[in-house]
Amino acid sequence: MKIKVWTDNNNRLLNWAYMNDSQPVGSTDDGQQIIEIDSTDGLYENHASIIDGQVVPDAGYDPDADRPTPEPSPEQLMLAALTLKVAQMEAVKSSD
Repeated sequence: MKIKVWTDNNNRLLNWAYMNDSQPVGSTDDGQQIIEIDSTDGLYENHASIIDGQVVPDAGYDPDADRPTPEPSPEQLMLAALTLKVAQMEAVKSSD
């Protein structure tokens, strides 16, 4: 498959997009590159380089560890607090 890649001055991958397979490999009119790849694995924006038309992911980069963990919503926090209060009330009631 062919993709268009946007890189910085150090050939670091900034962004990419799928391209039509009829597009020629090489530089584009807007100064970017079209390359051909087998898989999108390793296309980590800001964590890969494009070297000789090949994607080279940063050594040791783990995209799963880089994902932010979602914060609980106010509703989830309220439900957790209510659940705790009900459990405490039931514990007190059962000890009587």
